[in-house]
Amino acid sequence: MPIERVAIIGGGLCGWLAASMLARKVPDVQIIVLSAQGEERGLGIANGGEVLLPQDIETVAATGWRGGDLLKHCSASFVLGTAMSGWRGDGMPAFVPFGEIGAPLGPVPFHQLVAVARARGHAVNIANYALGALCAQSGRFAPPRGDDASVLATLAFGLTVDTGRLRDLLRADARRQGVTEAGMWTGGADREGTTITALHTAAGDGVDTDLIVDASGADSPLAGAFEGWAQWFPFDRAITALRPARSVPPLYTDLAALADGWQAFVPLAGGVAETVVSGSAQGPDVQSFRTGRQRRAWEGNLVRIGAAAAQHDPCAGLQLHLALADAARLVALFPANRDCRAEALEYDRQWRETSDCAFDYTALRLARNGAAGPVWDALRATDLPERTQYRHDLYAGTGRVVLHDGEVFETPGWVAQFEATGILPQRADALANALPTQAITAHLGKVREAMLAGLGRLPPHATLLAEMHA
Repeated sequence: MPIERVAIIGGGLCGWLAASMLARKVPDVQIIVLSAQGEERGLGIANGGEVLLPQDIETVAATGWRGGDLLKHCSASFVLGTAMSGWRGDGMPAFVPFGEIGAPLGPVPFHQLVAVARARGHAVNIANYALGALCAQSGRFAPPRGDDASVLATLAFGLTVDTGRLRDLLRADARRQGVTEAGMWTGGADREGTTITALHTAAGDGVDTDLIVDASGADSPLAGAFEGWAQWFPFDRAITALRPARSVPPLYTDLAALADGWQAFVPLAGGVAETVVSGSAQGPDVQSFRTGRQRRAWEGNLVRIGAAAAQHDPCAGLQLHLALADAARLVALFPANRDCRAEALEYDRQWRETSDCAFDYTALRLARNGAAGPVWDALRATDLPERTQYRHDLYAGTGRVVLHDGEVFETPGWVAQFEATGILPQRADALANALPTQAITAHLGKVREAMLAGLGRLPPHATLLAEMHA
């Protein structure tokens, strides 16, 4: 029998994200949204601002949502990467840009050229060869055109969004597509074996359903077997605030290592979302969370997305990206009928690969940096999972970047993260070492010159934002 009714649990951003996307992409299916009890935390911690990564912008466009609407209605601003401070043992700040870094010299990757230049006595700041970092520093930016073959094509951008306003925008969109609401879910459900057939509402009604999407968060009553990650992510308390700001928002998020955690700032048009995460925060505004994931994201006719499936430490700013990826994966694998075992297995395979890659990226940032303090010392002494440690060791040895299916970031993003946390290769590969110093330094000079020339052709960020928000 075909799937005719889908119930989505969670009236927050994650739930309405799924509702809007399914309504747009899956025809002839009735979609009902039920709010969850308590605070809506479908993305994990309730944060006032999140980041859509460059690849998320493509997903948004493919879904049919308009980026201009996000800018106008979600206090959105452009973002080109993350400024990092306190993460390196030498105290140097760093920048993790989106987009390309430098350019290869023949078959030799750019970061390998940098490793050789440094070994031969040349001081090289790799961020000086990323147009995204230069734009963020100078406050100049314009989105690259798709047909641009110049250095400007190396730019990639994301968007920062006010999560409350994005939730309202998606709810309005979903309702225009025919999605309905059925009040608050009590946590109760009717079952036939492993299949959930109906959900109970606070009004005493039962919502019949063929497929359930749980977007209510990590504490869902429908949670299953759980894999905890506390040994690698010891920070389990967060304080968030959304503050007004009149200045032009910077083109980057900011992430600082603290003695017992970290602090992040996400700039918005007219405000800034601040998050402090630690293992010792106290007070009435503290949100507790635990990192880890369900052993299965899709069980029977239940699909978990967002924090209901996995809660990563939010220092990497990936929760909105992962929720969007979950929803897009569900659309792509939406089952033809109620016997959805094959789709469930493939969904779980893809979800686990993406989750593993996000885990590696976040765990290496937290557990293998140079931040000062006993908490960080203890983290550095903790054994990482074999796959995660292998990524670290191969780069720390010869600058090799390991990529898997399901990666969130490609080679430039990994290189920039290793640099920002002070993980540098002990030696370059053989191809790079065979190049004469003059050829390498001449190439670095040409790349730098091209980057600065491209930067000079871009308008001030303030001018662009004024036009977009007009």
